[in-house]
Amino acid sequence: MPDLDNNKSNESKLFLELVPCVRCRNAFMRRPGSNEKDICENCIRLEKRKQELEKDISEVQHKIELKIDKMRHEMSQNNKKFNKQYFVERIKKGSDVLTKSIELLKKIEETNDEKYIEEYQKLFDKIKKEYS
Repeated sequence: MPDLDNNKSNESKLFLELVPCVRCRNAFMRRPGSNEKDICENCIRLEKRKQELEKDISEVQHKIELKIDKMRHEMSQNNKKFNKQYFVERIKKGSDVLTKSIELLKKIEETNDEKYIEEYQKLFDKIKKEYS
């Protein structure tokens, strides 16, 4: 009977194995034989943060596109009280911001580098402030 108790105590102990993350190659601990993916917590958090940023920026990009369309419509009316040059500059600025955000998204997708995510977050905050 003591052997059975010994087996039960061994089963209740927590055994861990060191496994490399498939994304960043940093080692992390997990239970042996578990069906968990070989992705560390840092990469999982980074992916969640990246998805949240992509969702937020897509909403802002949509707002920018709507404003650009609105400005184009106002320009096409040839109303004298609107300064066409002002709207052209605003459209160019919106286009540049969209281009920059797309470039950063591509860099984030390719490298998963924290500095691009931070730069993207700053750009997103700036866009949100200007277009809200």
